[in-house]
Amino acid sequence: MKNIISQLKSLATGGFSFRDEYLCKPEIALPRFEKALKEARAFYGKKDKKIPSELVHDCWKDNISRLESYFFNQMNADFVSNEIINSTMVFTDRKAHKIEVQNISSALDRNEIDRIVGKGLNAAFIQGKSRRAAAINSIHHLHHLLQFERATGRKISSIKSIVEFGGGYGNMARIAQNIGSFDRYSIIDLLLFSCIQYIFLCTSAGEGQVSFSGHPIKNAKFTLHPISDPGSMGSLQGELFLSTWALSESTRAIYDWVDACDWFGATNLLLAYNLQWKPWQENELAASLRNKGWRVAEETIPFLPGNFYFFATR
Repeated sequence: MKNIISQLKSLATGGFSFRDEYLCKPEIALPRFEKALKEARAFYGKKDKKIPSELVHDCWKDNISRLESYFFNQMNADFVSNEIINSTMVFTDRKAHKIEVQNISSALDRNEIDRIVGKGLNAAFIQGKSRRAAAINSIHHLHHLLQFERATGRKISSIKSIVEFGGGYGNMARIAQNIGSFDRYSIIDLLLFSCIQYIFLCTSAGEGQVSFSGHPIKNAKFTLHPISDPGSMGSLQGELFLSTWALSESTRAIYDWVDACDWFGATNLLLAYNLQWKPWQENELAASLRNKGWRVAEETIPFLPGNFYFFATR
């Protein structure tokens, strides 16, 4: 019977398993979640919610206003099922998922995939429909990182600092941690999303591993930078700048700011974007970087029409 259940669960996740040996035990994870949720709500409640109009599109302002009530009154460990979170932070394309699993399986063995995808999650995060969502989304994030390795020859495990722009609920950061041994992972995002990342990463990585900018915790690997005050991030640095669709869905002012910050000192870029929604003009990004000495490669994502990977090194 155990074997049958295991096979069914494996089918639901696309051929790999959320194995108990890699999951965080509920008696550890749930107290972490409740504590982080309380702290994140308190942090959000004290902060100025006003976002300059040039920094965010109206559609994201609408998402925030709709998500606030859930965050304060209903958020629980099954938050991936929330309509707004699921539609804006979770990749759910099953056909693309099958192709990504095939690509990943040619690069990593099954045990390594199970470890990277599952480590840090817990039963409450993958219950019911959230199981498939967590599986597809985690494979999607792992696929991005492996495509970066293939295209640039640079191993994620060799990178010691990462700046991610637009971190979803924090899952890319968890996947990167399970691959590598970075010293510092910084996420720039809107305040409410930073708070959701705080909850997820405190639960998956552990207490003392996550801090908000301006409130440092010694030896914390993850630092969250709410974007309400871009000027406060002048010293932010990372070897890899990473943004899968978030930068391309941002305003021109945000793109110009990231460029003016010299991509936070990164020597490697991993971007994904949609051709129809981006703040830069056609060829502008590639030409600008090449003029500054970057080596640039753009690739279509064949199973996601109209979407592209953008890799750059210097």
